[in-house]
Amino acid sequence: MAEHDKIPPAGLHPRLVKKLLDSLESDDAFRAEFQASPESALRSLGYTDPWNCMLKAGAALASPEEIKVKRAKLEDTLVSIQQYDSALGTQEGF
Repeated sequence: MAEHDKIPPAGLHPRLVKKLLDSLESDDAFRAEFQASPESALRSLGYTDPWNCMLKAGAALASPEEIKVKRAKLEDTLVSIQQYDSALGTQEGF
């Protein structure tokens, strides 16, 4: 299957997004787990089908302060159809 033929994953459930962002804002152990293995971290929140594009390998995670400031935008992005770039990384231009 060609890269352009791949269907991006559907968005996350709003309740899961709230749990995810709450944990990323306030729980340093969860943040470390999320950076090491987004799939494992999402499973710890009850998500049973995590996909591996939540955070690019080696990408820096946005700070709790950045997440708090951009929370509404992050929530909108995470519950909508996802692209292959993560909104949770400290990516240029986000």
